[in-house]
Amino acid sequence: MLVDRLEAVINSGSRMLIAHRVWIDEREALDVLDLMRTTVPEEIKQSRRVNQERERILAQAQSEANRLVTQAQERVERMVAEDSVRLSAEERGRDIVARARQEAEEVRHGADGYALDMLDRLDAELHRVQGSVRNAIHALNIQGPSPLEDGEAE
Repeated sequence: MLVDRLEAVINSGSRMLIAHRVWIDEREALDVLDLMRTTVPEEIKQSRRVNQERERILAQAQSEANRLVTQAQERVERMVAEDSVRLSAEERGRDIVARARQEAEEVRHGADGYALDMLDRLDAELHRVQGSVRNAIHALNIQGPSPLEDGEAE
């Protein structure tokens, strides 16, 4: 994991006993930070894919609900055509439409739950990565200027 690599870069640095500072390999630390910059956008892309999947599932559920409603309405119309069963056909048609709408709502609810769960997971991961990046920045800021910069000032 990138945070672990950054921590390893910091831990592998040379310690200065007096100033509580560490000399680290700047290139290696910057490489890890560059990797972090590319990884976080990937997490955002994954979030977008989850959202697109949610939208696709919702559209599919709506399409299925429309198909079921249309089938129910067609069935009701056929049954109503037969005068002797008209009343029972209307009632049954309403039941079918209600059941189709209920099933569509259940599918929508399930899709929303899935998407919310995935987004919650992604949010937690992004917060974790953000905290790690902040900790690394804080650790680097605590170190102050590099020894080379101190030497140049004299």
